[in-house]
Amino acid sequence: MEAFKKKLETLRAEADTATARAEEAERELASLKAELSAKDQEAISHNNRIANLEAQLEKAESGGSDSKSKLREVELRVEDLERKVKTLEKENETLDSKLEAKTEELNKAKAELEETLKAMEDL
Repeated sequence: MEAFKKKLETLRAEADTATARAEEAERELASLKAELSAKDQEAISHNNRIANLEAQLEKAESGGSDSKSKLREVELRVEDLERKVKTLEKENETLDSKLEAKTEELNKAKAELEETLKAMEDL
């Protein structure tokens, strides 16, 4: 009977630990999703800015004698924004990878919890 109680206590402790890990993974997952969403919004904002700058570029190309210098400025800004977009895309990929890893970790923790709870029920 004493061994059964110890085993039950051990299983409960394991279940509590697995639950805590699962909750932590869920919190981290939510945080990563929020961060990814923010980065996506930032990328959309940059894409809109690029579209606006391209429109300005077209306008500058049809402009007067000052258009060449304005065109170069716009081109530099577009290049800078394109670099930023590439950087954000890389960050997005990194966050996607982290999200997948955390999702796997969460699924593992949930599976462990389910196994532990099933083992407790079997006892």
